[in-house]
Amino acid sequence: MPRFRLHPLLALILLATTMEGQPAPTGRTGGARAGIDVRHYRFHLTFPRTAARDTIEFIATTTALRTGDVPALSLDLVAMMQVDSVFVNARRAPFTRPGDSVRVALPAGTGDTVRVAVHYHGVPSDGLVIRRDTSGGWTAFGDNFPDRARQWLAVVDHPADKALVTWEVVAPLGHRVVANGTRLEESPLDGSDRPMVLTRWETRSPIYPSVMVIGVAPFAVLAVGDSTCAAGDAPACVPQSVWMLPAHRAAMPGTFARAGEMVAYFASVVAPFPYEQLAHVASSTRYGGMENPTAIFYPAEAFARGGPNESTVAHEIAHQWFGDAVTERTWPDVWLSEGFATYFAALWMGHAHGESAFAAARRDMRERVLRSPATTAVPIVNDRLADLGEVLNTNVYQKAGFVLHLLRLEVGDTAFFGGIGAYFREHRHGNASSADVQRAMETAAGRPLGWFFAQWFQRPGLPELRASWRWDPARRRVVVTVAQPGSAAPYRLSLAVTVTDQSGNVSQQRVQVEAVPVTTVVLPRLADRAPAAVVFDGDVSLLGRLLP
Repeated sequence: MPRFRLHPLLALILLATTMEGQPAPTGRTGGARAGIDVRHYRFHLTFPRTAARDTIEFIATTTALRTGDVPALSLDLVAMMQVDSVFVNARRAPFTRPGDSVRVALPAGTGDTVRVAVHYHGVPSDGLVIRRDTSGGWTAFGDNFPDRARQWLAVVDHPADKALVTWEVVAPLGHRVVANGTRLEESPLDGSDRPMVLTRWETRSPIYPSVMVIGVAPFAVLAVGDSTCAAGDAPACVPQSVWMLPAHRAAMPGTFARAGEMVAYFASVVAPFPYEQLAHVASSTRYGGMENPTAIFYPAEAFARGGPNESTVAHEIAHQWFGDAVTERTWPDVWLSEGFATYFAALWMGHAHGESAFAAARRDMRERVLRSPATTAVPIVNDRLADLGEVLNTNVYQKAGFVLHLLRLEVGDTAFFGGIGAYFREHRHGNASSADVQRAMETAAGRPLGWFFAQWFQRPGLPELRASWRWDPARRRVVVTVAQPGSAAPYRLSLAVTVTDQSGNVSQQRVQVEAVPVTTVVLPRLADRAPAAVVFDGDVSLLGRLLP
């Protein structure tokens, strides 16, 4: 997701420090169900034949492995959705409705598979966004992030429990359905003067509830080629398509003409594309873009002008690897999704448009971080996160994205991309944590990096540097001094120093700044005269402020 809303009370999120001798509190943002591993969901939806804002009939069937002696399964589903009946292993079962959940009694047992079917109906007020379109018809789009799947789907609404999904959607003729996975069926239903169509989609890989979606609209569909052959998990090509309102057809493929190149590039630097196909969908969502596996949703209005900007498309495609195929285990590690997608979108811009475009992307990241109150309020990994309305901010997007660049500079390109690839392969179609990234990087670099991860991911704020230089004629060298004034603990980092001599020759090196108030470094290059100019951070690699 490239967009987020920064809550005005962000700076007040649980900033009290941990009492000495007490363990740090864990996040209070829910969790998966102990003793339950959901393996598959089958969602059957029947839309009304006429008005859009009318009752939708649902059957949500959960197939789960019971790994412990669990007497009941609790599924998240808001109270306003009316549950009609529940079946366990095809037999009617008792249930209760405590709060926004459905609690279903299970037969005695452990180590077995249970199948729970919840029949319910209602008009979703959130999660499934239903709107009138410009032609007087209607559209419906899933918009679940972060924990809004429960607004219309009976699920274990947490990223740590991924599952396969089958969608069966009955909608009026004239509407088409896009969803996660591969379309297996699109069949007209007989017996009505108002024809309906059954569409069935199915995933081949497990995904988490925030990204389990459908889109229902009078779509026009355009194939944009199979240019990513040999870049996917399977030997076959990765087909891509654009799903739009018919009025936007003339403006397409627009930005999506380069989508195949993007998939191929990310496949070359990370791992093969993790899914069977990729659809780019004009939609209505809260956040302005959502990286649902195989079916990325973008704001429909962008399609009238040729699609979202190139960086946004790259961001959402990068999510197919980071956030979708490898998903954060808990919400405080959401940077594993947003930070990676932000940095890899910047990498694409550099790959496609040159180093200046890559530097511009980093400069934009840094400026956003410097302006944001989140920077000093909370760290990137916010273990005190108590409100999922605050899960997204500039820390998990731009700050984390820039820190990945710092990590690359710290360990070098070979270790960085090797470590990223190893991390992805180990956790593909599963979940991961910040510690998993650290382990992969330490293995690739061959040295411990605990100081780096603690400094950049677990600490709020940024370094402030005052850098200066002087010419030492006796040693015929430039002497650089970097001070870290203020009361905050100093940072350990590197700083680019670009020296231009009197003949116009330019040289650049990185000086290591220690985590002490003042660091002095003598540059190794000899010269007969003082340089014409010395520039600090000429490569836009400082995540912090250079003070005058």
